[in-house]
Amino acid sequence: MKMEEKVVEELKNILGNLGEVWIQREKRVYAKVPKNLVLPLLAFLKDKGFHQLTAITCVDWLKKGKFELIYNLFSLNYEGVHVFIKTELERDKETMPSAIEIFPMAFDYEREIHEMFGIVFEGHPRLDNFILEDWDGPPPMRKDFDTAKYVEEKYGVKDYAEELWRRREQPYREEKDE
Repeated sequence: MKMEEKVVEELKNILGNLGEVWIQREKRVYAKVPKNLVLPLLAFLKDKGFHQLTAITCVDWLKKGKFELIYNLFSLNYEGVHVFIKTELERDKETMPSAIEIFPMAFDYEREIHEMFGIVFEGHPRLDNFILEDWDGPPPMRKDFDTAKYVEEKYGVKDYAEELWRRREQPYREEKDE
């Protein structure tokens, strides 16, 4: 039995009919579960030898009205198999329990997703901005974020592409106080 098949069998045994599990391709196993099962599944997999949380990513499915969180776990014990745990959140109820207690590495991933998509990770001790330190707008990676409207409101520039070209042709020069 291949390692991927062993992982799928273990996940199906623990999840039963509460989630979907499949092999995407060699060394890539996916599990799609409700959000309340993500943390227990992360803890189970960590106990099984998936000690490395290599990423948490977010996809905005605007037309479906959902966000999808994807937790990527890796294990050398299972011959380099990656397990991707997927869950969906309603866009208007964008909260998720924090995974920091299980994987401390989740700290920065959750901060970034909060900053870029607006998802609140309940129990996270520090959800302030760290990439866009002085950002005061809505989460910029959401598909309904209107860049042109934001630039116009923030900077008073209607055609920001034209403004970018103008600045490219006339490089920034520091003005001196006189």
